[in-house]
Amino acid sequence: MAAPERIVWAIGHLDIEPGERLLEIGCGRGVAMALAAERLVDGHIVGLDRSESAIGSAKDRNHAAIAAGKASVVLGRLADYATSGVAFDTVFAINVNLFWLEAARELAVIRSLLVPRGRLLLFFEPPGADQISTIERAVAVRLTRAGYQIDKTVTGQGPRPPLLGIIARPTA
Repeated sequence: MAAPERIVWAIGHLDIEPGERLLEIGCGRGVAMALAAERLVDGHIVGLDRSESAIGSAKDRNHAAIAAGKASVVLGRLADYATSGVAFDTVFAINVNLFWLEAARELAVIRSLLVPRGRLLLFFEPPGADQISTIERAVAVRLTRAGYQIDKTVTGQGPRPPLLGIIARPTA
C-alpha cells in the first residue's frame, strides 16, 4: 500500500540525516515512521501515540525496523511523555490538531526533549485551502508564546487542499 501523499511530502521536508534521533507525535499506524526509518543508517525513530490499536498497527508495520533497533513505539500522551535522558534532533507531527489549539504543556515537553538547535516540524492538511492562513497564524502564536522561533513555513499541493508545514526551533 502506497503512503498518502501528505505523509510522503512531510517526510521529504524532514531532511533526515542517517544518524538522527526522531520522535513522531501521533504516529498512528506507523506509516511516516516506516518512511523515516528507511532513511536512517544508525539513527532511531520513536513513534508516540495514545491509541493502543494504532500502536499495535505501528508495531506490525515497523516490525523489521524495530527488530533492527532503528525504531520503537510508545503508548502514551505527549503531555506525559518523558525519556530516560534521550534527546531528539527532530520532533515532528502530521495532522495533530493539538498544535493549533492549546498546546502550551506539550510544547514545553517537546522543548525539554530536543537537543540544542533541535527542530520541531508540524505538518497539516487542512480541510480547505481557506484555513491555511488561520492555522498558520494560530500555530505561530502558540509556538512564539512557548519560546520557539519559526525558521520556515512551507506549503504544497495535496490531493485536495494545500498542505502546510511549519519548521521551528526553541529560542536560546
